[in-house]
Amino acid sequence: MAEEKVKKDNTYIIIIAVCAFLAIGLVTILKSRETEHLNYSQDTKSVQQEAQLFEGLKKYDNNFE
Repeated sequence: MAEEKVKKDNTYIIIIAVCAFLAIGLVTILKSRETEHLNYSQDTKSVQQEAQLFEGLKKYDNNFE
């Protein structure tokens, strides 16, 4: 009876350790991807390039003046 309790306790500890390892690994991966994304999103456009992008933009806000 005591041996079964020890086996159950060891099983729970192993499951918790694996879940913790996976969680830490996934958070590390997500953080590295976020850093990579932020490095790519630097402000590289000039004012003229932004004006060309928004030149043909239509307003769809349905405001009547």
